[in-house]
Amino acid sequence: MKLITDIARYFVGVLFIFSGIVKANDPLGFSYKLEEYFEEFAKLGEYIGFLEPLFHFAHDYALPQAIFIVILEVILGVAILVRFRTRLTALLLLLLIVFFTALTFASAYFGIVKTCGCFGDAIPLTAWESFYKDVVLSVFIFIIFIRQKQISISETGMNDFILAGVGSVVMLKLSYDLQWFFPFWFTAGTFGAFFLVRLVEHRKAPFIVTALATVAMGFFTFYTYSYLPAKDFRAYAAGKSISEQMQGVPDKLKYFYILKDKETGEEKEFEKFPENYQEKYEYVDSRTEVVEKGVEPKIMDFSVMTAEGEDLTEDFLMSENFTFLVISNDLTKAVNQPQQRINDLATALQEKGYRVAGLTASTPDVAIDFAQRNGNPFGYLFCDQIVLKTIIRSNPGLMLIKDGNVYGKWHYNDLPELQVLELEYLSKD
Repeated sequence: MKLITDIARYFVGVLFIFSGIVKANDPLGFSYKLEEYFEEFAKLGEYIGFLEPLFHFAHDYALPQAIFIVILEVILGVAILVRFRTRLTALLLLLLIVFFTALTFASAYFGIVKTCGCFGDAIPLTAWESFYKDVVLSVFIFIIFIRQKQISISETGMNDFILAGVGSVVMLKLSYDLQWFFPFWFTAGTFGAFFLVRLVEHRKAPFIVTALATVAMGFFTFYTYSYLPAKDFRAYAAGKSISEQMQGVPDKLKYFYILKDKETGEEKEFEKFPENYQEKYEYVDSRTEVVEKGVEPKIMDFSVMTAEGEDLTEDFLMSENFTFLVISNDLTKAVNQPQQRINDLATALQEKGYRVAGLTASTPDVAIDFAQRNGNPFGYLFCDQIVLKTIIRSNPGLMLIKDGNVYGKWHYNDLPELQVLELEYLSKD
């Protein structure tokens, strides 16, 4: 039974660390997903009754909730691995998984969201897939909860070393699949720190390692929120082609024709019409069969429009000149502090013959007023707000494109110097 408990503990710990890290990589994106949940649940007023105002309130504070949840997930994952405050950790794990299981079930049952956001944009899961994942997790967490006294034993056995190795290998595989190895190094570092600290401070090792992990995740989350995700898993990541990802692969179909024998009245199915079929057969019906499932375009809603409704999407994606897009999904909430630096950079780029344009989901009158107040040397074009939030986690942010390819993206806290742009991008034209 102890081995089963240890397996459950390491399974839950590693998965919680992985889940927390991939969401901490993009806390703003996770807050958008929470907002989506809260908006959709609030619409179920007839089912949730008095809870409706609570979802509206939660929607307004989605970001602090997102940051709290991602850090909590990692802390609980580390804490259960190193046996820190096992009873409290087991209780919090149980409460958290009950909440998420109920959330994913309701989401799947009512068809609220298409993807759950459990693993951010790294591993998209449907609502039902997420629910089944939570059910499995619930079983392991329940084992941890009922066996918490045995987990509280302070001695580290051979099982810990073996399972730590297995857990590190599992995290290595997950990191390799993502081509992002930070989750592996964090997990392996946690295991290594725990075993090393135990040699010096046997009793305090669980506290020390959990505290260090908390500080590390706090800094990491602050960094990814203040700049851009350390690893961009979205379709608009630097190095990807927007044009290519707007093109999907259609289903491969096989056609069948149902014909009736004129003499016998028997209906037969053919993959192609027989020669002179009209002499012997009468057409009845046809059907299609999907031989190979196609691939939906990863980008289906990107468009660039003028205030008058003119579609400039193709113009932007086919341009052989570098184009700088200053993206503000909502100009009423755009940070004002970097506006002068953006203006200076835009002016310098325009003087060198490069195209600069603003891109927003705000209304034309708001865009005109904003540009005048801030002295923007460029006009604004228009795009869907969800698309802009997906493109860049910054308001405002800067994206460099050419021939439909994304060359670079920058947060307003990390705007590039003209010399850097010329050296790293423009000179390589």
